[in-house]
Amino acid sequence: MIELYEKGYIMIQYHALSLGLSIAALLLCVSDLIFTLMDKRTGKPQNRVYIAIMLLLSLNAGCGMATLLTEGIRPEAELARSVLEISRYIYFLTHTLLAPAFFYYISFVVGRSYNWGINFRNRKSMLSFVTQVLPDISVLVMEVIILLNPFLHWTWYYDENLVFHRAWGEFLIYIQAALWIVASFILTMRSWNILSKNRKNSILFCYFLAVLGLVVQLFDARIYAEVLMEAIGFTGVLMYVENEDDRRDVELDVYNRAAFVLDISSALKNKLSMRVLIVRDIHFERTENPVLLGKVDSSALGFQVAEYLGTKIPKYYIYALGHGIFALVLYDQPEESVRTIAQEIAKRFEQPWTVDGEDIYLTASVLIVDVPERAHDADDLLYIAECPIPETAVKPVMEGEDLGWIIRHAAVEEAVTRGLSEGSFEVYYQPTYHTDCSLYGAEALLRMKDRKLGTIYPDEFIPVSEQLGLIDEIDEFVLEQVCGLLATGVPQKQGVGHINVNLSVLECMKEGFADHIIEIVEGYGIEKHHISFEITESVAATDYRHLEEVIEKLKSAGFMFYIDDFGTGYSNISALFSLGADVIKIDKSVLWGAQTDSIGMVLLEGTMRMVKEMHKKTLAEGVETEEQIALLKRLGCDYLQGYYFSKPVSRSEFLEVIGAKATE
Repeated sequence: MIELYEKGYIMIQYHALSLGLSIAALLLCVSDLIFTLMDKRTGKPQNRVYIAIMLLLSLNAGCGMATLLTEGIRPEAELARSVLEISRYIYFLTHTLLAPAFFYYISFVVGRSYNWGINFRNRKSMLSFVTQVLPDISVLVMEVIILLNPFLHWTWYYDENLVFHRAWGEFLIYIQAALWIVASFILTMRSWNILSKNRKNSILFCYFLAVLGLVVQLFDARIYAEVLMEAIGFTGVLMYVENEDDRRDVELDVYNRAAFVLDISSALKNKLSMRVLIVRDIHFERTENPVLLGKVDSSALGFQVAEYLGTKIPKYYIYALGHGIFALVLYDQPEESVRTIAQEIAKRFEQPWTVDGEDIYLTASVLIVDVPERAHDADDLLYIAECPIPETAVKPVMEGEDLGWIIRHAAVEEAVTRGLSEGSFEVYYQPTYHTDCSLYGAEALLRMKDRKLGTIYPDEFIPVSEQLGLIDEIDEFVLEQVCGLLATGVPQKQGVGHINVNLSVLECMKEGFADHIIEIVEGYGIEKHHISFEITESVAATDYRHLEEVIEKLKSAGFMFYIDDFGTGYSNISALFSLGADVIKIDKSVLWGAQTDSIGMVLLEGTMRMVKEMHKKTLAEGVETEEQIALLKRLGCDYLQGYYFSKPVSRSEFLEVIGAKATE
């Protein structure tokens, strides 16, 4: 009696424990499902597989509860017996699908589930058949065995006393589940480097609990722990895999740059075919309402663009790479289909975007990049998305050979990077003259000749140098070359009063710039009035207050200042002249325009008159004929520069030019 009592007491304990575990599992699964649906995480295939897994687990938990509540009934209670057998039947049918579903979920997470097509003539496709189709067939066979269980009893059965018995088929289910889990684990390890830390931890946690539950249930069928363990594991997955807050650009409701790098790396590792549309250089162009100028809500515009792009492809393939740059990743899309989408996007930017009832016009360029043919990794794509497009190459839609400028830009970057160490840079000098053609000074101009690319012009290598953060070293190289020449005393003896050195905007804006310049020049023992600095009009327009402080400090030390390219920008004239520049250089386009039409002449005359009234000296660039010299004399120009006198020449040639001029 005591033995029977103890056995019954233990059975009651097992029954209560298992029922509690099943209830907890059901509540957890339902909570996860509700949270997933409320958070609208249903769009991606990965999300839908996760929902399917949670539904399967909910059914498992519910069936477990039904089984536990009807076990121990009298064999003659037909209704309860039917409930018991049906719950067991549904449990086995659904639980057998969990491990394969988990494998497919992992395959979506690591990016291996875009193309399941099989070509039986291709050996690789035959391998795909063995690795993908045969496992699916094995699941189907197992489901058929379970479906036939009421007749064959190959999986489980109840005896006449309603005692549960395992058959050989149940052990086959465990073996198959173990194989699927091992396969999904291998899949995870193969993509380990492209998973974020949170994803790695949550997936490993899920593996651990799934295996633990499997082992417990295998060795003691009375403890219904497996479903709860799996539910807890997938709750972790919900928190760190399904929850993609760290991958999203919340403001634009698309994926962010970090997600782009991980997803592209995953796709390339898995050898997936794709084309990437890069929508870049999205800038405000105009509006019919001038009151809106400078007040346009850029975040609202960006959201509108993102919403529109979401009508072209699913949003989970759209990424915000930075201000005014989006990437759309298209997997296994025909070339013509991709081109059509690109053209539709480009055409949309010809139409206005409406913000707060106002029409705003934007500009944009669309690039079609074949991966991995044109871009080998995510860094290449980011480079294409961000490197400057030459004006001559700009088109609404660019692809193929249209993207040749990328290769050129990368080559120039390499050339600039090695330029200083290999002596690719050389300072040339172009003399400047009084209007009576006597020598006045010179301008230092940087030239570059690379061992691979040959001559590279300043309008190409200067912007690249600024992007690479090398402009400081290059500007310092020019200044030191000029100081070295002036330190010989030869230019001064030949009548060169000073040499002009161009300054970049990035260098001017740095703290301590003026002190550093003074230190370099003083190191050569040169009188500071022999060096002048030039700032272009457009550069000067960026920050008058800071420039005024820099110029004032350098002028007080003895340097002179020029405003270069005057007449090409749209700066504040009053503020520009308040900078304290000694000489205004009139851009050559103003001089040449005066010889083509009357309006150009009015512009030149007005410019010269305005500069004189501001009590500044003038230097005209682009002088090539005696007629131009006569015109500039008549208008009261002070200094001249141009090919009429000399093109920019090397140091040795410059010394010859000024030496010959001095002997005239």
